[in-house]
Amino acid sequence: MAFVALMTQAATVENEFFSISTPDDSWFLANDDALRPYGARVDVTRLDAKGATLELARIDYIEGAFDPTIYLEKQVVGKKDIFCHSATDFTDVYPSALAGFEAQSVGFKKTSNNYSYDCEAVAFNAGYGTFLVITAHRAGEPSLISRIVGSMKCKTNITPLYTTASMVTAAQAVVAKHHLPIGNNEHLSGVELAPDTATLTLKVTVPYITKENVNVPAFVMTKRDAWFRQAPEALKFNLLLSAAARERKLLRYLYVDTKGNEIGTLLIYPEEYEQVEQLEAERIAREEAAQQAREEGERAAKEAAELVAREAAEREAKEAARLEASKPIIYEVKRGDSLNKIAKQFGVSVQDIKNANPSIKNDKIQLGQKIVIIRNRYE
Repeated sequence: MAFVALMTQAATVENEFFSISTPDDSWFLANDDALRPYGARVDVTRLDAKGATLELARIDYIEGAFDPTIYLEKQVVGKKDIFCHSATDFTDVYPSALAGFEAQSVGFKKTSNNYSYDCEAVAFNAGYGTFLVITAHRAGEPSLISRIVGSMKCKTNITPLYTTASMVTAAQAVVAKHHLPIGNNEHLSGVELAPDTATLTLKVTVPYITKENVNVPAFVMTKRDAWFRQAPEALKFNLLLSAAARERKLLRYLYVDTKGNEIGTLLIYPEEYEQVEQLEAERIAREEAAQQAREEGERAAKEAAELVAREAAEREAKEAARLEASKPIIYEVKRGDSLNKIAKQFGVSVQDIKNANPSIKNDKIQLGQKIVIIRNRYE
């Protein structure tokens, strides 16, 4: 069972685990403050055969890039979150990772309806917000909930959709309160949208260089190469950049040193988003082709191994049959038998029988006499 408590006029994303509904842009602009205090929310619950909770996950998005460690200590360990009111046995906050993001986690226990649950809360920053993922599973039962949050492909759908303009407004408030690192000790120190709304400017402070000691063309080219390498993930998870890419804004990175001196400007043109999307599509195609090649290789190796095993089994069976056939047979002469008749019965010659039985003279045998038959000469 899965649900998201949102209003009507919503777009719905479904997969095998649960459905996620988020308001579209027009709804959000008409209801600007409706979800902002709460963030969008996903609740996923699995029940056992008796209808009791077996495991659950709750995924919240909170606008504002809060420090994950402090957020967990105040919200979870501090029991401000309603789920944690009766929780006990909190661990220390420890570093972890989720969906490729560096995260912080805390473990705890909870008792509900006579059942004990092992729980974990994970917090991490993505874009201009913080995700809180709380999972719980019945103590002693295997947890399947990691299948739901393992890829976190739903993450960009969990959050309300923003236009670039509304996202810039939110980002400006966050930047004013929080240090937002964006790589290599750089941090975002300003966000502006041009009056004609065609250009999104990100002001990035680079503390370890100054205008006087940098080769600007080389610096900008390096940043450009880095941007194209990181763009697929950035456009997927960073709310502001994904909005800019969706609306095809001109993206302008303004790099400054700690004194505010301009170092250089990087421009990403709208048509270059299509290049990024094409590169991402090609990367996915390569991964799928590589996976297919691996599967075909594994299948061929398995078939080859099975063929070798079958051939070995056939050889062993033939050898066992040969050994069985080569064993001497003790035959008791019956009424009406003759050496010719016995030789034909066992597929040997009369001379073979005589060679194996020196006591037989003049081809004479007697009723009840026991003679040895050896067949391997003809195998």
